[in-house]
Amino acid sequence: MLARLEPAASALVDWAMDAALPLWATAGFDNENGRFEERLTMGGARLPDVPLRLMSQARQIHAYALAARRGWQGNALGFVERAFVSMIRDYRARDDRGGWVFSIRRDGVVADARRDLYAHAFVLLAIASYVEATGRRDALALADETLTFVQRHMAASQGRGFVEELPASGGVRRQNPHMHLFEALLALWECSRQEHYLAQAKELFGLFATRFFRADSGVLGEYFTAELEPADGVVGRIVEPGHHYEWIWLLRRFEQATGRPVQAYVDALYGHADRYGFDEAGMIVGELLVDGTPRAGVRRIWPITEAIKTYLIEARRGRRQGEGKAAQLAVLLRDRFLTVDPPGGWHDRLDDKGRCVNEFMPASTLYHLVGAIDELSRFVGDEA
Repeated sequence: MLARLEPAASALVDWAMDAALPLWATAGFDNENGRFEERLTMGGARLPDVPLRLMSQARQIHAYALAARRGWQGNALGFVERAFVSMIRDYRARDDRGGWVFSIRRDGVVADARRDLYAHAFVLLAIASYVEATGRRDALALADETLTFVQRHMAASQGRGFVEELPASGGVRRQNPHMHLFEALLALWECSRQEHYLAQAKELFGLFATRFFRADSGVLGEYFTAELEPADGVVGRIVEPGHHYEWIWLLRRFEQATGRPVQAYVDALYGHADRYGFDEAGMIVGELLVDGTPRAGVRRIWPITEAIKTYLIEARRGRRQGEGKAAQLAVLLRDRFLTVDPPGGWHDRLDDKGRCVNEFMPASTLYHLVGAIDELSRFVGDEA
């Protein structure tokens, strides 16, 4: 299978180095303010009137820090340094309430002052990536400050995870922000080996095992009540194959860090996603119900990248067909989602007929793409 995987991996690495990273370092970077653009048009032009989300800045810092470590772009570290400084300047404690604001306008004025759990998780991931790329461990103090804010102000009652945002809006709660907080804590542990990060990751694993994962059906729930019971109605029966794959990859990292067995969870999530998660064209379905019934028609790029990562990490552990499935999806990713014009662009969403339905390219997608390409490159390198 390596004969099929290797050229697909090489093509995607070349795409990242020669097209995608240069695109977001030129049209996708605001040199005047030292920050990344939120999105580009499908032709690769800037959209200057769009609010700039904290999450997008943090994800781009992570992506370019990874590129710097891999040697994929000679000046990647410079973009990391500049964007890290501007992220702190533009989003941190802008109104003296602690934490990080959700978004700003191009002139630096706060557009949305919410404190969002999902965005705070990516700030923590950006800090870990910055430390890994630069070796500047003093930045861990900023991670500790951010974690302290989340724990003091966003903790839900009775140990039921964290609220979605401040001010609290009520409504359903999601597993997704907790998953990315889990990811960030693992990254902080990996770059620092400081035990308090791993201890907090263990707490989130416990939340996954007791609340988000449903042992009776072997799936990961998406939407919950305030008490982290499945949400009422059809919403409470929604599952996403992409998140199944994303959790598998994270659970394997957690297993490596702690020695805790995760095989039962991995087998269940893998089995459901593999059995029900693909349409006839080989695309990954956006949403399913617990019984496998397809629900959403849009096919997004990011589940493809997360499935590639999972198939490769499972192939390392001897799961049959993982390598071949990763190769198949790498080719699909290249041929169906990545654009020739502009070079380095992508279609974020396709309808069930394979037609592009998004009107712009979100910067936040690069986080998923670079992660999958890194996993492909390392797998091929290890197996060669």
